[in-house]
Amino acid sequence: MPNEAQKGASDFVYWHWTQLLFKNPEIQFVRQDNISIAPFAIAFLGDGREVPFDLEWMTHQEIGDVLRKTLGKSTLVRKAEELEKMAKCHPADFGENCQRQCICEVQGQHPCTSLIYAPKHISESWRCDHENYNPEGPKVYPKQKFVDSDLVERDPPGRQ
Repeated sequence: MPNEAQKGASDFVYWHWTQLLFKNPEIQFVRQDNISIAPFAIAFLGDGREVPFDLEWMTHQEIGDVLRKTLGKSTLVRKAEELEKMAKCHPADFGENCQRQCICEVQGQHPCTSLIYAPKHISESWRCDHENYNPEGPKVYPKQKFVDSDLVERDPPGRQ
């Protein structure tokens, strides 16, 4: 059980460790427990330098902010990457991260069936390759009788 000085580091590992591992697959993270009384972190940079962090008496939010400011990308770099990603989006694409959410927003396309009913010639039972296709109109099924458990014939539900 961590004491008060170690609680922030313990909470940071609990809440953010797996997210750091997932979002940074090319970086190796090593967690070693019970090495010293005071919680600390060391970052080994690509050019051989070491950046130590004293995490004693810090909350897990403060630890995240310090690591983000020291080792993370600046807001300017993040905004530039976001703009670059938006520029890569092709105008013909549609979806969550594109200019159009749905194909129905393109002029000349059929509107979404969530907004209006689809015409009968588009619905499945009217297509010529469907087994129930009838060029004169919809197929009329004969009225069927259902048998209850008491062996009494009755009309099917909805057909009275």
